[in-house]
Amino acid sequence: MREFRYESYSRRFDRPLRTARGEWAVREGYLLRIREGDRVGYGEVAPLPEFGTETLAEAEAYLAALPAGGEWELPEHLRCCAFGMSAALAGLKGAMALPDRNFEVAGLLPAGEGAESVLEEKRSGGYDVFKWKVGVEAAAREMAVFERLTDRLPKGGRLRLDANGAWSLELLGEWLEFLKGRVDVVEFVEQPLAPGLEAEMMAARAESGIEIALDESLNGAGAARWLGEWPGVLVVKAPLMGDMARLQAQLEPVAERVVLSSVFETGIGFLNTLVLAGALPKLNFALGFDTLQFSDALGGRKEGAVIAASDLVALNPEEIWNANRHLS
Repeated sequence: MREFRYESYSRRFDRPLRTARGEWAVREGYLLRIREGDRVGYGEVAPLPEFGTETLAEAEAYLAALPAGGEWELPEHLRCCAFGMSAALAGLKGAMALPDRNFEVAGLLPAGEGAESVLEEKRSGGYDVFKWKVGVEAAAREMAVFERLTDRLPKGGRLRLDANGAWSLELLGEWLEFLKGRVDVVEFVEQPLAPGLEAEMMAARAESGIEIALDESLNGAGAARWLGEWPGVLVVKAPLMGDMARLQAQLEPVAERVVLSSVFETGIGFLNTLVLAGALPKLNFALGFDTLQFSDALGGRKEGAVIAASDLVALNPEEIWNANRHLS
């Protein structure tokens, strides 16, 4: 018989993460472990309700009600739970092959002027693609910071501007006009407008010639349509998007335009997402996994501009499971 267990986790950011949505100080979720004989599978449920997922309470209600015996159906309406359970079950079956390639990582820059010093640090660490949170301060001030950031980029370096859906259509127009002469350093503008305004973002993308990526638009009820209909970059947060096998099938035709991105999960969710990355050989964008902003041991890895296949082999889910139990 299969033995199922889950444990909650609560991780405090070393420094609250500032985005257009406000400050984020604590990351909470659940780790899963399924054991059958000498086989074990691990998963993670990491809800982000502001991205249209289930809440922590809804996730726990599902996990607490799972019947004994192990014949479980994935809950399509609880996408984070479906991701975590599908990963744990795949691991139990030995179907979680680690990638045999290395992945470049985009360095995460904080909002505001603090981005300048962090870019310098990450540049010295080998990063050459950077993601910067915008829509947090006045546009004129952020544009001035943008100019200083571009002066500090390494040769061939690129910036991703992530507005988390906070811009108005008018502000998007101002930014695109500002960026017209700077397209050589802008990899893409991520989710400038709120979900529901995809037609406006598509028109702005076509008119400006500046790449616009969807992120929040890919989550929530019916949002999967944009995996097939959006012509540009797709920022995919796999732990928010349901059953791993189904997600892999959805991403295979568009993998060249996919950026796999973190939800500030533990090393278990990270490892499961990297298994997905390994199954998509056409991925070519730097991954959004510069997300080790915690002082605990639940990340299971070291920060770096490259995620090496050898590092993934050394990442031990059981150690993360036990480290979390010691924190509880």
